Amino acid sequence: MILGFSTVFPWGGKEPKFTHFPQKILDGRKIHTARIDEHDRWKPGRIIQFSIGVRTRNYKQFALGRCNRTSHLIIEPNKQRVSIDFGENVYRGEGVLEFAMNDGFDSLEDFWRWFNKPFEGKLIYWTLFENGRAKDE
Repeated sequence: MILGFSTVFPWGGKEPKFTHFPQKILDGRKIHTARIDEHDRWKPGRIIQFSIGVRTRNYKQFALGRCNRTSHLIIEPNKQRVSIDFGENVYRGEGVLEFAMNDGFDSLEDFWRWFNKPFEGKLIYWTLFENGRAKDE
């Protein structure tokens, strides 16, 4: 399945601010992503085509991997709280910063600008492939 990533933040203005998500994924600094999954398509074992420019002529797949886990995710910007697996793990303050960095953000400011409205969906974790095999095999 195609998993698309933005290369610039939506609030760039004249000088775009780059997310560097593709490189962070390849370097292992972005280890998960949040997605709305209305049809429950993201499940462990699904092959992931990591891509940019989805649905454009600039489409590019930059990596291949496998979904190894998903979690239920709630992000509440008004409470500055992140909750995973129905409250089993709740992050506030520095915990949100660690979560945000694992999601590829460089700062809490960028994270809260991106998630500026309540969000409920899935957190997708992966293993990247290297030479056709998972890197951790």
